[in-house]
Amino acid sequence: MARESSAADLQQARDRAEAAWAVTKPPRRGRKASKPRQGAAVDCATVDLIEWLSENRSTIDHVQEVGDLLAGHVIEQLEKNYGDSEPRKLRSALNSHFWCDLLVATADGMDKFSQAVGRIPEYVTTAITKSRKSDDRSPLLDPLVALAVRTAWEPIKSMIRTSGNEELQRTCRILAVLICPAPEDHTAVRDGALIPLAKEAISEISRERLEQVFPADWVSRLRKSLGDE
Repeated sequence: MARESSAADLQQARDRAEAAWAVTKPPRRGRKASKPRQGAAVDCATVDLIEWLSENRSTIDHVQEVGDLLAGHVIEQLEKNYGDSEPRKLRSALNSHFWCDLLVATADGMDKFSQAVGRIPEYVTTAITKSRKSDDRSPLLDPLVALAVRTAWEPIKSMIRTSGNEELQRTCRILAVLICPAPEDHTAVRDGALIPLAKEAISEISRERLEQVFPADWVSRLRKSLGDE
C-alpha cells in the first residue's frame, strides 16, 4: 500500500480505522479498554506507519528486503531442518507472533550490542524465548529459534553496512508492526516497536488513542520516549 496506493487508497484505510475507533466505547473507570478498542487504536497507528513509509520510500525497499528474507531463505532453512514431522504445527507456531518477536528483538539487539555485533544472535534467541513464555505462546525448540535467528542475521548484518544501524532498526520495527497478527496482544511489539516509532512515524492523535487503551506503565514509557516526562 505504501509503495503503490494513491492518496485516495490511504484515505480509505484511514477512514476504516477511524470508523472502527468510533464504534468502540471508552472503558468505564478503572477497567481496561476492550480488545476491539485496543485493536482500533493500533490500526490507526498502523495507517500512520504506512503513510510515513509512502513519504520515505527508501525505507520501503528495506522493509521489502527483510520481509523477503524471512518469507524465503529463513523459512526454507526451518522447513528443511524441522518441517518433516509436523509441517502444519511448525507453520502454526511460527505464525503465532514468532516473526514479529524476531524483528523486535533484532532491533533491540542492535541497540544493546552495537559494539559487540557477534553477540546479537545469542541475545535475539534468548529474547524470543522469554517473550513467548511471558505471553503464554506455544514454545519452540531452542535450536529452531537459534537457526531462524542465525539465518536472518547474516543478511541483516550485511544490510547494516550499506543502510546503517538506525535505518535497519526502523525497518525491523515497522515490519514487526505490519506483520504482527495482533500488536495489542503482543507485549514485545507494543514495547519494542510502537514506542520507538511513536515520535517519528505515528501521529499525535494515534498516540493519544494508544494511551487510552494500554496500561499506565506502557503510557509512562511512551511519554518518556517522547520527552514528555
